[in-house]
Amino acid sequence: MRLTTLLPHLAGLRLDQIVAEPGGLTLVLAATRRTARCPVCQRRAHRVRSVYQRTLADLPTGGHPMTLRLRVRRFRCEHAACPRRIFAERFPRLTDVRARRTRAQRAHLVELGRAVGGRAGVRLARRLGLHVSRTTLLRLVRATAASPPPTPRVLGVDDWSRRRGRTYATILVDLERRQPIELLPDATAATLERWLTEHPGVEVVSRDRGGAYADGARRGAPDAIQVADRYHLSANAGETLERLLVRHHADLQAAAAAVTARQAGADPPPPVVDRPPTRVQREQAARQAHRHARFDAVLALLGAGASQREVAATLGLSRVTVAKYARAGTCPTPTSRRRTSAVDPYRPHLAARWAAGCRDSAALFQEIQALGFAGGRSTVADYLAAWRTGPRRRGPYAPGPTGEPPPPPPVRVPSPRQTRWLLLRAADDLKPEQRAYREELLATAPAIALGTQLIADFRRLVRGRDHAALAPWLAEARASGLKELTAFVAGIERDRAAVEQALLSAWSNGQTEGQITKLKLLKRSMYGRAGLELLKCRLLAA
Repeated sequence: MRLTTLLPHLAGLRLDQIVAEPGGLTLVLAATRRTARCPVCQRRAHRVRSVYQRTLADLPTGGHPMTLRLRVRRFRCEHAACPRRIFAERFPRLTDVRARRTRAQRAHLVELGRAVGGRAGVRLARRLGLHVSRTTLLRLVRATAASPPPTPRVLGVDDWSRRRGRTYATILVDLERRQPIELLPDATAATLERWLTEHPGVEVVSRDRGGAYADGARRGAPDAIQVADRYHLSANAGETLERLLVRHHADLQAAAAAVTARQAGADPPPPVVDRPPTRVQREQAARQAHRHARFDAVLALLGAGASQREVAATLGLSRVTVAKYARAGTCPTPTSRRRTSAVDPYRPHLAARWAAGCRDSAALFQEIQALGFAGGRSTVADYLAAWRTGPRRRGPYAPGPTGEPPPPPPVRVPSPRQTRWLLLRAADDLKPEQRAYREELLATAPAIALGTQLIADFRRLVRGRDHAALAPWLAEARASGLKELTAFVAGIERDRAAVEQALLSAWSNGQTEGQITKLKLLKRSMYGRAGLELLKCRLLAA
C-alpha cells in the first residue's frame, strides 16, 4: 500500500525511514521531484546547493504523536535577472513557510479552538495526541480569519452586553441564512451607519425599539424598510403598565389589606386553650399567696391597735416592711429587674418585622444575624417566646391542640413588577389568593383597571399582527388620560412606520435573540479571554 493512500497530505514525498520513539513515531521523508520552482521568478532550478532537515508536528497515529523529519534542499536559481540566488524548496500541500506544523494538524487545532475554546481545547487535544498550549491554540484561531460573508438582504440588529450594565456591542445577523455575520464594537448609530454604508444592498432592517439603531439604519440604508421587533413592543407595553403600578403603589397596599381583612373575617378566631401552669408559674403563684397572707396579717395587727414595732416583732418582719405595708393600700407586687439580652440592640428591627406579620423565629434570626447578631438561634427563639399569644402549634402548618386550623397569614403586598405579571396572565393560571388580590385591585383602582385593559389589548393585537386595530387603539390610549400610556403612544408615533411593518411583515428579531444566546454561551465559556475579535472568530465559524 502506498504512503499517500493512508496519509494523502504526504503526496510527493518519499518515506526513507520510520523511527519508533518513546514520545511517538517519527517519519523521515524527502521530496521525490528532482527540480524545484523559484518562488520569485517561477523558473525551475536544477542545481542543489545544500541540504538541511526540517521538523514538523503532524496528526497523531493511533493516539500517538507523529513527527515528520523532512529533508529539504536548497537550490541555486540560474536565471540571471532573478534577484533571488538561493532558495529552499517549498511544500505547499504539506505546510507553510517557516511553519512547525503540517496544514492538517493546524486545521484540526483550529477546529478544536473554535469549538471548545482554549483550556478545554488543550485538554481534548492531549487526549487525541496533539501537544499544544492554550495561548497557541487561541493564536491559531485568531490567525485563521473566516471569509467575509455576503451582504444580507434582511439584516437583524440587536445589542448584547460585553460587561453587564457597562459596555454594550452590536450583533448583525443574516435573517434569511440564519447566521451571524458581524460583531460591532459598540451600540451607537454612527457604527451601524458606517457598516451599512460599506455594505450596500440591505433591503430590510429588523431591530429593537432603540433610537440609536433607528437613526443608524435611516442614515446608512435610507431605502431599507425598518421593522420593529414584536417581542420588544410587547415588553415595552408591560414596562408601561409597571410604571403605572409604581405610581399607584398605595392601591396595591390597599388591595392586599382588603383581601387580608376579608380572609380574617371569614375564618373564626382560634379559641383560647387553657393550659396547665408551668413549674415556674406555680412557684410564682405560691410566693404571691404567701405575700398576700403576710400583708393581711400586718393589717389585722395594726387594726387591733398594735404598734409597728410590735407587729414587726410578732411576725418576724423588718420595721421597714411593716411601714411599707401600712402605707400601701393593696399588697405590693415586687418588680423584677429584667436582665439585658444580646438581642436588645435588634429589638426595633424585630418589633417592626413582628408588627408586619413575620412570626418565624428562624427567619428573624437570619435577618438580625445579617445585621451583626453574634448569638444563637435559640436565644432569639426564647426572646420572642414572650411575644407570642394564643395557642401554640406543633409546626408552621400544623393545626392547634384542639384541631383548629391556624389563622390565615396576611396577604403580602406584591411588588409592581409582580403585580404586572399577575394582571397580564390568564386568570385560570393564578392561584386562588392571587386571583382574589387581582380582582380586588381591579375593582378598587379604576386607573389600574383601565391601564391593564389597554395594555392587554395592545399585546393581543401585536401577537395577532392586527394592523387595522392599531390606529383605534392609539386613539383610545391617548384619550385615557393616563400619562404612562400617553408617553407610550408618543413613542409609537415616533416609530410609527417600523411598528406598522412589525404588524405587516413576517420578519422579526427572534433569530437575532437566539444568536445572542449562543454568543453569551461562547463568551462565558471563554471567561477571561473573551475579546471581541476572538468571540467573532468563534461565533462566525460555529
